[in-house]
Amino acid sequence: MSVEEMFEKLEAVDEASQLKEIKLWLFKESVRLRDEKLDLEMLRRDFLNEREDAREECRRNEARLETRSAQIRREEELIDQKHAVIKRGFEELDRDRQALIARENSLREREAQLEERIAGSISLESKEVNDVLFRGADNILLIKKRYKDLMKLFHPDCLGGDTEMVKSLNRTYDRLVKECDSYGKRRRA
Repeated sequence: MSVEEMFEKLEAVDEASQLKEIKLWLFKESVRLRDEKLDLEMLRRDFLNEREDAREECRRNEARLETRSAQIRREEELIDQKHAVIKRGFEELDRDRQALIARENSLREREAQLEERIAGSISLESKEVNDVLFRGADNILLIKKRYKDLMKLFHPDCLGGDTEMVKSLNRTYDRLVKECDSYGKRRRA
C-alpha cells in the first residue's frame, strides 16, 4: 500500500483506529524495509563475490595469455632458427654443387687434354704401333693367334673396346698375312 492510500484510509477512520493503523503500517513498512535491506545486502555480497570472481578469472586469463604469448615467442624463435639452419644448408648445398660443377668441368677439360695428347702421341694408323702389337709373330699361326687375342681386347662389344683400333688391327692383319709366303713364314721387307 502506498503512502497516499494510507492517508486516505486514515482520514476516513477515527483517531484510535488511525493510530492503530499507523502503527500497523509502520511495522509492516519497517519489516519491508528491513527485508529490502537484507535483500540489498545479499545482492551487494553477491555482486562483490561476482566482481572478485571476475577479477580472479581475468587474472587467470591474463596469466594464460602471457604464458601463451611467451610460448608463441619461443615457437617463433625456433622457427626463425630452423629457417636460418635450412637457409645455411641450402647455401652449403649450392656451394657444394658449384664446386662439384667446377670440378666436373675441370675433369672434363683434363680428359679432353689427355685424349688430345693420346691422339697426338699415338696414331692408330701408325705402322709402329701395330708392329709393336704383332712383334714376335713371324709365321701365319702366331699372327692369327695374336690377332684373335688383340680382337678380344679391342673389340667394340668389350669393355674399353675401340672401333678405330679394330679397323687398324684388321688392316695390319691383312698386310701381315699378305707378307707371309706359301709356307706361312713372314717375309721381311
